[in-house]
Amino acid sequence: MFAVGIDGCSNGWLASFSKPFDFKKCYCLYSKNLEELILKLPKKTFIIADIPIGLDEKKHIRECDVKARAFIGPRRHSIFAPPCKKASLESNYESANILNKKITSHGLSKQTWMINDKIKETQKLIEKGYSLKEGHPECSFRELKGDFLRFGKSGLLGFFERLELLTNLGFTPTSLSNQLSEEIKAKPDDLLDSLVLCWSASRHIQKKGIYLGLKNSSKTFNESESFIHV
Repeated sequence: MFAVGIDGCSNGWLASFSKPFDFKKCYCLYSKNLEELILKLPKKTFIIADIPIGLDEKKHIRECDVKARAFIGPRRHSIFAPPCKKASLESNYESANILNKKITSHGLSKQTWMINDKIKETQKLIEKGYSLKEGHPECSFRELKGDFLRFGKSGLLGFFERLELLTNLGFTPTSLSNQLSEEIKAKPDDLLDSLVLCWSASRHIQKKGIYLGLKNSSKTFNESESFIHV
């Protein structure tokens, strides 16, 4: 089985995958379409994607997001509340914002709305039978470091803080970037995010991962609930 980490980028999706913990032999793929990307992967996979999976009917913020914010402490603002289910189905930001406020008493940030098409794209694949798990790179980096991260990922110091953690695992981000199509429009941290999610997927394959949002300690849970896989 292959461990796969998927992160969205401005014109599609980026996947990093390897055998569990065999990160020196990691590969990267890009596609504009999520389903096409998944079909390019090996057949047996455990996929963790940086996208909200399982929207709430009425709540402003899901339990897993509350737990994830507490988990990453100073970086908590990187986890934003996704739209409720009905608001996600709206065709434009203005109407979605109004409906979300009506149902949850909170509006939507424009940052959230910018990934709504990817949320819907992912949900359609899950309804078709694809298996994708939700993750969050900042939660994975925090677990990997064993402490809170000092710097935000968009700055130079934050980039190198995360890069060092990944290279210590055996990843080679510079050589991996050479595998990607020139048409990709992605930020450097998009690649790093997909790599750390590949690490989390490796943990879950070997039953070493954790679930943020789990309501009990038994690790028996309802698949319809939402969890951040770390």
